[in-house]
Amino acid sequence: MSWKSISNSNYSVLLGNLLMQIEDGKPIFKTTVLEKNLNSANFAHGGFIMSLLDNAMGNACFLAFDKTPCVTISMTTHFIKATAEGDELIIKPVVEKKTNSLCFVKSEILCNKEIIASGTGIWKLVKMKLTKSVEQKIKEDDGGW
Repeated sequence: MSWKSISNSNYSVLLGNLLMQIEDGKPIFKTTVLEKNLNSANFAHGGFIMSLLDNAMGNACFLAFDKTPCVTISMTTHFIKATAEGDELIIKPVVEKKTNSLCFVKSEILCNKEIIASGTGIWKLVKMKLTKSVEQKIKEDDGGW
């Protein structure tokens, strides 16, 4: 299966192109560290790493909830190793448990097959009036939430 951009939202564009493919029934994500993602020491900014985890784990929950919108209610991040501009990052979220309204996820970010960060989180289904239907958002925005 080929890689596909998950979202064209303003925030996703700010971060850089986050791609997804389904492998063995599970989503995996990849992106490349860009100059705009660097901190003053020329390493990938911690906020960028956290946003990648949030996006990947959130999209894994979105898919686990049959493409129903959900929001982050709790997330932890562990930074293990620094990365620099041009590094390709692979994000592998795993849904550990899903209830009627909550999704529990863990994830790792790898660079050159080494773990550079990990995280866990909880996502909750959203019950709100949307400005666009889920179908319209998927059509316009390639499926990310």
